[in-house]
Amino acid sequence: MSKGAMGYGVRVLIQRILGLVLFALGASFSLNWHVWLYFGANFAAALISLVIMFRVNQETLSRRGKVVTDSPPWDKLLLGLYWLLHFFVIHLVAGLEWQGTVPYQGCYWVGMVFVILSIVLAMAALLVNTYLESTARIQNDRNQEVITTGVYRLVRHPTYLAVLLSAVGIALIFATPYVILTAVVIGIIIVIRTSLEDTMLHQGLQGYADYAQKVRYRLIPGLW
Repeated sequence: MSKGAMGYGVRVLIQRILGLVLFALGASFSLNWHVWLYFGANFAAALISLVIMFRVNQETLSRRGKVVTDSPPWDKLLLGLYWLLHFFVIHLVAGLEWQGTVPYQGCYWVGMVFVILSIVLAMAALLVNTYLESTARIQNDRNQEVITTGVYRLVRHPTYLAVLLSAVGIALIFATPYVILTAVVIGIIIVIRTSLEDTMLHQGLQGYADYAQKVRYRLIPGLW
């Protein structure tokens, strides 16, 4: 078993656990079943997707564990901001605004669907794209090629779409002002990163411009 893949898997699961810890601290450990279901389902879905990836493509997981690469400065900045906000800050904020239960039951369940879909979409991208590192760069050292199969037939950046789905899902689940604001900031970061990475790929990855002509949408099908 690849040590790099194992390290990445452990890091992903620790991120989920720390999100729960931060929420609990913010909420003074006043947790109900909505909270346990959200974090439990999130952890379970992440674990299942990791198990599948371990069986199918450990190399991709190992590559995603490397965050120190030759990616451009803008990527390092945006990746760091996204990582802090999406995994930690938004859950601490949700805990601080927690009133003992979720504001809207309907929004909660829709949000849960969004969060699970985001994990499924991210895994679908990982299964077909062996170049899907955590950082954005032209991987000349790996002879990077354009991936055109699977979910890449729908949008050019499906993992960023998965992040948007997750952020919207969390905003619906907890539905408090600062959680929604944090989700909006995450969305803005992802849109900026998508735009910059797409431009970089157009300029530096052979065949990407032709692929972009066939798959028109960068992030949101039918919109952008």
